[in-house]
Amino acid sequence: MIYDALASYYDDLVKDDEATQLWIDFVKKYCPHKKVLELACGSGEISHGLQEEGYSIKATDFSESMISKLKEKYPTVDTAIIDMSNFKYDEKVDGVLCFCDSINYLSSMDEVRSMFQSVRGCLKDDGVFLFDMHSIDRLDEFKELYIEEGVLDVPYQWTIQSDENKIYQHFSFYEEDKILQEQHIQTVFTLDEILPELESLGFECKVITDFNQDGVCEGEKYFIVARRKVC
Repeated sequence: MIYDALASYYDDLVKDDEATQLWIDFVKKYCPHKKVLELACGSGEISHGLQEEGYSIKATDFSESMISKLKEKYPTVDTAIIDMSNFKYDEKVDGVLCFCDSINYLSSMDEVRSMFQSVRGCLKDDGVFLFDMHSIDRLDEFKELYIEEGVLDVPYQWTIQSDENKIYQHFSFYEEDKILQEQHIQTVFTLDEILPELESLGFECKVITDFNQDGVCEGEKYFIVARRKVC
């Protein structure tokens, strides 16, 4: 299971308070109603921040290790283990969230379609699905091997490289008596693949680049505001 090795070092490696606040502000702008379901919540920084803003949030992830890490830090956040590629949720919510390019962990458009159908099923009429995804520019960015090395509690190495429509990330943590290693594979989808699928399910879509640039621009991430039409 991915994130089993990474969970212990996740916050030290990638926690970014400024970026977390940008995601929170994004939700407040496009989903002012307060009952939300978060998919792929990770260690819960966004979940906790939204709870502090008065949101009623269910934070979910497929990784038990990440949910355990979240509960250590923020025991009042409501959590569940959910596979975002195919799920049923009994309550209707105002918003569904999936950030930090988590949708790119889906490996095919079949999985994406299944996820979108699951999301639609738990949204209220006029509810909104907010997510971000890698832009195509990321494939060019990582054509050359990226290597990051440093020391957290232990020395680590993090490499990233793209090949065709995939981004491969490898993590190594050099503990005293062993090396923990983990590989993540993400699939980079195009907007021409994603938007028609949402529209076919009755969503009206708006695209934003890197939090605040309307439309499709050069950048790292596309943010999708997909609002379920009123039946």
